[in-house]
Amino acid sequence: MKFIVLLCTTLAGITLLNITGCSVDSTSAKKERENYNSVDLSQLPQGISLTGNNPKEIAIAAFPPPEEEPQEGNFKRDVTVDKVESSFTTVIVTETGLLDDSVNGIRHRLDFESSGDDGKLWKMVWVGKQYKCYLGRGSQDFTKKLCS
Repeated sequence: MKFIVLLCTTLAGITLLNITGCSVDSTSAKKERENYNSVDLSQLPQGISLTGNNPKEIAIAAFPPPEEEPQEGNFKRDVTVDKVESSFTTVIVTETGLLDDSVNGIRHRLDFESSGDDGKLWKMVWVGKQYKCYLGRGSQDFTKKLCS
């Protein structure tokens, strides 16, 4: 009887591959997710596809920019692709300078796994949310704590 051990890389290094595929829920990814409030994927806008060829485009569709940029304040929006690996990608959508009396910024983390034989199809598997508060309303760093 022969056993074949397949390996795949993850954020934390090497993980054994089971029959069903790679486990991209590495210790490192789980640790980072603890700093975010989990967002139920069913709460994303209707009609948003969770799969596609470009994780950044999927993230922008899920969290689109405001239709009009605020006329006041220092609104800024960044969308970055972070920690890209052959089977796992994280996209961070950050908005700061919000016109709100307590919330200065919101940051979303979207994790994607590659699927398909060619590895070019990506599926959103997890979303998290953090807040940054205005002075006197909570943390001035991004945390999972709501602003007051």
